[in-house]
Amino acid sequence: MTKKRGDDGIDDSHIVEAQDLVQCGRLRNRIRDQTQHAHLLLKTLASLEQRGATPARSKTIKTWYERVTNAHAVDSGTTLKSIQKHLSDLHKLGFLQRTNRNRGESGGRYDEYDLDLAPEIVLDSSDEIETERDR
Repeated sequence: MTKKRGDDGIDDSHIVEAQDLVQCGRLRNRIRDQTQHAHLLLKTLASLEQRGATPARSKTIKTWYERVTNAHAVDSGTTLKSIQKHLSDLHKLGFLQRTNRNRGESGGRYDEYDLDLAPEIVLDSSDEIETERDR
């Protein structure tokens, strides 16, 4: 990295940047290891986050997920329950944050989800995966 920039030595900023690159690479590999539906679900949440629409309920995520799968010519073939299971799995894997809400008798109990990583990492990884798949 220092050679690319033409820097003479290594300082703390170089170390932090290298750590960030390694972390980003690890996240991309973890994303790459997921199923196609998990990729598309992460992409859905990244899109929602970029629109400022997170945290989001699973019903909202399902609606947007169906749009994403249609755009990729993939059969969503999922129920709300299966989306909730995928969201729970992605939460357990550390990709998502989950917030439990309780609005009392009139509003009920529900979960909201948002990404626990930068949406750009998800979208860049999705683009790479789609490019590899198209080859």
